[in-house]
Amino acid sequence: MMLITGKSGFALIELVVVIAIISLVSFLVVFSGGDFFPKTRLESSAENIAALLRWARRLAITKRKRYEVVFDLRRKTYWVEDGETHTRGEVRRLEKNVIFADPHLGKVGEEDGMIELDDPDDDSFLFYPEGTAEAGSIYLWSKDSKRWYTVTIALNGYVRVYPEKH
Repeated sequence: MMLITGKSGFALIELVVVIAIISLVSFLVVFSGGDFFPKTRLESSAENIAALLRWARRLAITKRKRYEVVFDLRRKTYWVEDGETHTRGEVRRLEKNVIFADPHLGKVGEEDGMIELDDPDDDSFLFYPEGTAEAGSIYLWSKDSKRWYTVTIALNGYVRVYPEKH
């Protein structure tokens, strides 16, 4: 028969101290990046718009009809419509404190955050069955991080996202 002569294991206070240290370090790591969340919201908004634009292009090609991505700049929403103005999918909204913003490029009539190269101020982009599109740019601004993101649509329908005013 063996006798255990020493104490083994950890005292409750030791465990509490270790948990407190881990919690403090975790808190500092998560919240020390000051603009991490605003930047993520801005990037997320830009990527969501780009994804919807790409989806509208795919719909136009596969369904062999025109699709339009419509933006309500005042409400900060956007959606896809088919040729009969039926909404396809859900109406989406920009993330918190992200807005469509004037890029100050000096283009008269285009101070709303959208630069449309063919039909100014209709606040939408068309995609055609051939895969082509109305060209232009969408400018997003984060009120929190004071950063820009730009989503561009080329005439060939390609959509790109830039982490600056492009």
